[in-house]
Amino acid sequence: MYTSGLLQSQYQLDKFVKHTLPLSHPFASVFNTSGTGDYGNYVVNTAASGAVEFDAQGRRNIIWVAGRATGYSFQNGVLVGPTDGVKVVLSSDANKVHAFPVSSTSLATHNCAACGGLIST
Repeated sequence: MYTSGLLQSQYQLDKFVKHTLPLSHPFASVFNTSGTGDYGNYVVNTAASGAVEFDAQGRRNIIWVAGRATGYSFQNGVLVGPTDGVKVVLSSDANKVHAFPVSSTSLATHNCAACGGLIST
């Protein structure tokens, strides 16, 4: 997983803006801070302590339940509620890895049958 150079590509910069500036994309979840240092810490903490999730396309994502507010979730431009987790997606692509806040209420975790590690479904 790539945890350095999180704003090295235009794609990553666009995703950073999308998830830190609420007015830039009114349908996206946004972090409760717009600082690059805080954003970097979210990615590193998620990589170090998160659970692996395999999405419908077989991509590996990592989800971390922070135990505190991480931001806010919106649906159709309407505030749904606070988030308390972080999801890092495209973690194996140095130019696309990025993070956004998520709510832990929709997460279910299990132990991997092969390795015993924590996975999310």
